[in-house]
Amino acid sequence: MSEALSKLSKYIFLLAFIAQIIFGIWFFIAPETWSTLTGWPTETAAGRALGAGIIALAIGGLLAYRARSWDKVELYVIMQLFWNMLGLIAMLWAYFTMTLPVATWLIVGLLGLFLILFLYVYMQEKP
Repeated sequence: MSEALSKLSKYIFLLAFIAQIIFGIWFFIAPETWSTLTGWPTETAAGRALGAGIIALAIGGLLAYRARSWDKVELYVIMQLFWNMLGLIAMLWAYFTMTLPVATWLIVGLLGLFLILFLYVYMQEKP
C-alpha cells in the first residue's frame, strides 16, 4: 500500500467536491437559470446530462477525500485531469468560434485552476 495522501491533496479533493456539487446540482435541477443569469445558450436536456456528469465527478471527489492512499485515488485524479483539460479546450474553442457571454471566463478559470491543482496532486502523490 502506498503512503498516506498529503493534507493539501485531500483539501483539493474537497474543494473540487464543493465546486462540482454546486454546479452539478444547479445544472441538473435548473439549467435554464444559468442561461437567464448569464445569457448562455441552453438546451435543457443537455444541461441536465452535464449536471449529472458533474455530480458523478463530485461524488468521486468526496470518495477521494475520504481515501487514505494514492492507489485509491489515482483513477479519480486521472479522470479529473482529462475532464479539466478537455473542458478547458472545449470552452476556449467555443469562445473563439461563437458568441458566448463573459461568464465563459468563470468556467475557463475554474477548469484551468482545477487542471493545475490536479496536476500538482498527480506530480506530488504519484510514487
